[in-house]
Amino acid sequence: MRTFLLIILTLFLMSCTVKIPDIKITGEKTALENQVMGEYAKIKEDAWMIASERGSGDIKITADRKDVVEAVRDREFFKDDINELKIKGFIGENQKGLVEVVDKDGLEESDKIFRENAYTVIEKENKARSLIMQRIIETDAKFNSAPDEVYESFFNMNITESPDKTFYRNKKGEWDRK
Repeated sequence: MRTFLLIILTLFLMSCTVKIPDIKITGEKTALENQVMGEYAKIKEDAWMIASERGSGDIKITADRKDVVEAVRDREFFKDDINELKIKGFIGENQKGLVEVVDKDGLEESDKIFRENAYTVIEKENKARSLIMQRIIETDAKFNSAPDEVYESFFNMNITESPDKTFYRNKKGEWDRK
């Protein structure tokens, strides 16, 4: 009887199939990037909420939050100018999440008004980006110990949003095209 049960149990186990579940591994880096992008999305939402406020209704915000909201609005305002400078090959994205001049000679040879406007736009864009990234770092303790994750997340986001064939600095610090 014992042998019979053992044979039945063996046959039963042999007829069972085990399906291994699909596993997607998400590293800590990706989770941090998602959190950084979530924080940025909240800041952008605040900017749109304030911009859409009508009439005499007042939204009270703190001074530091107001600066960040204005930085988001500035980025939106300069977006077309930044993309134009990228497409013309004058600027590109660096690893710190900021824009940087790629072709200084070409920019210097440009029309004086265009050149001055370009440098102003670059300066204001970088100031806005720095302010936003600093706010994200300050608002979450886990970013205090890993600010490079915030910079890298912004670098990746800005590369994604950049037009095709625009410049960016690769891991070696060399200029490359998207």
